Amino acid sequence: MKLAERLNQLFCEKFEQGLFSGNVLVAKGSKALYTGTFGLANYDSEEKLTIQSLFELASVTKPFTAIGIMILEEQGKLCYDDYIQKWLPDFPYPEITLRQALTHTSGLPDYMELFKSHWNHQCIATNVDVIRLLAEHRPTLYFKAGEKYEYSNTGYVCLASVIEAVASMPYSSFMQKYVFAPAKMHRTKVMNRRYKPENVEDFAYGFIRTSEEASFVLPDELLAYDFVKYLDGIQGDGMMHSTVIDLLSFACALRNGDLLRASSLDLALAPVVTEDGQRTPCGFGWFIDTIPSLEMRISHSGGWPGYSTILACYVETGYTIILLSNIENIDIQENMSDWLQQMEQYIVESDKKGL
Repeated sequence: MKLAERLNQLFCEKFEQGLFSGNVLVAKGSKALYTGTFGLANYDSEEKLTIQSLFELASVTKPFTAIGIMILEEQGKLCYDDYIQKWLPDFPYPEITLRQALTHTSGLPDYMELFKSHWNHQCIATNVDVIRLLAEHRPTLYFKAGEKYEYSNTGYVCLASVIEAVASMPYSSFMQKYVFAPAKMHRTKVMNRRYKPENVEDFAYGFIRTSEEASFVLPDELLAYDFVKYLDGIQGDGMMHSTVIDLLSFACALRNGDLLRASSLDLALAPVVTEDGQRTPCGFGWFIDTIPSLEMRISHSGGWPGYSTILACYVETGYTIILLSNIENIDIQENMSDWLQQMEQYIVESDKKGL
């Protein structure tokens, strides 16, 4: 069985089992080897997904934010070892650098926990509010900056605010000018659809599968997910929206040097060793590992109520795997990781057979 047939069989099966709704793309270089579309863009209206459907990327936004900082460094407008406070004077931790925020070694506390306790949940917060609440409450750092590794959404919110301060333009405008346009990402956008509603054609709404069989509900309707509303104005750690086609264009632009110099990319893909001697799993915005027979993989996954996403690029072998899901069930993140491994195995076996 050929690679495309095996991939299609895998996702048809997962769709029929109620485990997957979304879009899939596997490519080598710029050539798509397989694309698949499964399920609905809106489980209320029953509008179907298309290959151009726009999904919320969740934390797959982070590599883009990191690239924004790197572009500004290439332009000579900032340095990685600048203190965040240089660009955000109200930021209350003078010892934390851009590099530490990029590599999840800042020790910054989780802003989402701060907003649970210290925010009016009837109001929608923005990045300005994140910095303000950090300054007002100054929660204790998880550890001394640079000492350890711990994944941080807060760091990437701060990086988006730094981009705005340095570039003197909104984060969304900067991304459009310096990343989306050069990468030919025609439908991709930074969007806060609850904070600033807009009509978007072919939008994949993220739904939660409830305990009732085959029942799908928007997270906005569930009290347990009320944070999707009051955190909706925050950017940098999430809120980018894209398609599988655009994400392939991004992967190609990155490989071709259309976004960054080779020396910058090399730096982004170098894992960091913290002060406690721990080798971290990430560089600037990417998780980095090695997959047998596929060599270096740079990837990021994302999860936000209704959405699960994966972008994986295989640096030496030229493959790209993209998974965008718009239903959430209890095991979706674990399932997506398992499916990625299965897809990688199919690619390796296909290469060996020359299919």
